[in-house]
Amino acid sequence: MGVHTSRSTAPGERGFALIGTLLLLLIVSSATTALWVSGQTEAAMAINHETSAQAKAAAEAGANHAVDLTLDFLRRWRANGFATPAAAITSLLLGPDTQSGTVATDADNGSLEGWGIPRPPARLALPGAAGATYEARLFDEDDPLRGLTLGAVDQLRIAENGQPAVDANNRVLIQAIGHTADGTHTSVEVTLVPIQGPTIVSNGDLTVQGNASVLGGTNGNVHSNGALEVGGSADIEGNATASGGYSESGNPDIGGSTSGSALPLPIIDIHAADYRYLADLVLTSGGVITDLIGGVICDASADAGACEAAGYTWRYNGAAGWSANALGANADNRTFYAETDLTITSNIGTNGNPWDLTLIAEGNIDISGNGTFEADTPGLLFVTDQDLKIMGGMEQVGADAQNLVREQVRLGGNVSLLGELIIESAAHVSNLVTASVIGATGTPSITNSGTLVGTSFSVGSWREL
Repeated sequence: MGVHTSRSTAPGERGFALIGTLLLLLIVSSATTALWVSGQTEAAMAINHETSAQAKAAAEAGANHAVDLTLDFLRRWRANGFATPAAAITSLLLGPDTQSGTVATDADNGSLEGWGIPRPPARLALPGAAGATYEARLFDEDDPLRGLTLGAVDQLRIAENGQPAVDANNRVLIQAIGHTADGTHTSVEVTLVPIQGPTIVSNGDLTVQGNASVLGGTNGNVHSNGALEVGGSADIEGNATASGGYSESGNPDIGGSTSGSALPLPIIDIHAADYRYLADLVLTSGGVITDLIGGVICDASADAGACEAAGYTWRYNGAAGWSANALGANADNRTFYAETDLTITSNIGTNGNPWDLTLIAEGNIDISGNGTFEADTPGLLFVTDQDLKIMGGMEQVGADAQNLVREQVRLGGNVSLLGELIIESAAHVSNLVTASVIGATGTPSITNSGTLVGTSFSVGSWREL
């Protein structure tokens, strides 16, 4: 017969088991809670990172939008009708109403609403980011509303004048703020500054050859957004760069660096009509010289030499445009706008008595002979909707000036220019010049002393506030 043995659990032992079970449950519960809290924290951090990134992306989008609009306007300051880059910046600081001094007139100061960015606090939506928006506004560097008040010493250091709506140093600030739906926001501040453009810049292929010289030390740069070919004994004191390939032959002297894969440089659209407002006299396609508002100065429509005989230098050649071969008594110190081609064929002007002129032509400008010219409109010598061809021994004296060419350029002989040559390389309308060549013959030169201020602008600084 078997013996059955039983053991009863003492009350104390049962209590310890219960406590152990409760402690285990507490540990599991705490771990579960910690994991839940951690998950919530990670989710919140992810949301914060996402909204912060959206706000930053919106601010940068707003800054880029405003930069593109402002740079396009400033690079065309003369074509937009301003006497100086600072005057163009001041117009932006004043806003669409061009006024300042009262609460009402100051409300639009620095606004780009005329170009598609609404006046703050109104905003634009950032595409692809639900609820993300941006605003942008322009400020002068010494405007305390930008969030920084400059003292007199700092204003002197940056050449500002203490007038927030009047620019003095050819620089402007853009502040852009990016917003998200939950109220997160980020600010970006960009400074736009004037830069020295290359001595020669072309939007298409360019050749510098023979005994051509591009002078001015570090200002003597050449750039092509197409291909650049440098050959012969050409002398380029600065850099020789291109965006579409660089080639070299012969024994050119390049003082700076060379590259065939440089970033393209912005080149403005060139239209003679944009500069018509600068003219003193208009040479019409019908053979009449008028003032800017159409008042008749001289009529050569029936007698080709009538205006030349009257001392206005120019002879009317019908479909061939106007030509000059002797300086008339009424021709000095003029800016001429021509609705046709212009041709200069003789030795007009001397070093002691240069022909003060600026030529703006809807057709070609074709110059030969050994004339001496000085820019009548400060900083501007030639503008043409078609080709510029200068051969012979033409010499420019006085201050540096720009030459703006919509199609192509050919320089040869002993031509000597001062300043900058900008070639848009637009599609051929004229066949006077079929490819842009500097140094077609002789020893042409162009010297850039670096005194042309604000011929181009670029981003000087970019920072997150």
